[in-house]
Amino acid sequence: MIEKVEAGLTNPLWWISQVFAAVALVCFLWGWSIKNKIKMMILIGIASTALAISASFLTNFSLGLLFGLAAVRNFVFAYLDIKVKKGKVVKKSTQYSWAVTFAVLTIAVTILFLTVWKQYIYFWWLETFICVTLLGLIVGNILTGTNLMRISFMANRALNIVNHILFANLISVIIAALAIGSNVVYYIRLWIEKARKKRERLNLGPTI
Repeated sequence: MIEKVEAGLTNPLWWISQVFAAVALVCFLWGWSIKNKIKMMILIGIASTALAISASFLTNFSLGLLFGLAAVRNFVFAYLDIKVKKGKVVKKSTQYSWAVTFAVLTIAVTILFLTVWKQYIYFWWLETFICVTLLGLIVGNILTGTNLMRISFMANRALNIVNHILFANLISVIIAALAIGSNVVYYIRLWIEKARKKRERLNLGPTI
């Protein structure tokens, strides 16, 4: 990766890709710092759009398309959640239909790069597992909580680190590493908070 980055320093397209990756970094850091699911999905959608552009400038078209789909998916589900929050009725069938649509598109894009556009990828297994983790994110979008979405997100970013290294997307490697770290910190804080509340309940219990 170091050699590719050094070569990229003289390539304007590499610098442009890093500018978009930097925008994604800011949006991701902002999104990870909040617990509101709607705001988090919107910010991650913006970040995914920037990463899609960044990846495409480095001819990482597979991840570029997948990030593009992820961006649209986040915006769509954020919109549906906003409607629910405003008291409007959003049928479960509508959410499931969108989920199935994005799942099919994600699988279709992966299959195309595994068969027709093989020259743009490095390892078949990497593309396959990235697809699987994205499917976990899609299911997470239709659930009320964020646990499945966060866990799938961390697994996806771990695989993305490998992908970004192969394409010398330096800032995106940093983003993926921070994504994992941020979510680990989130769960550590959650565990500490639950442990504190449990101790408080025990301390307030009846005494004999």
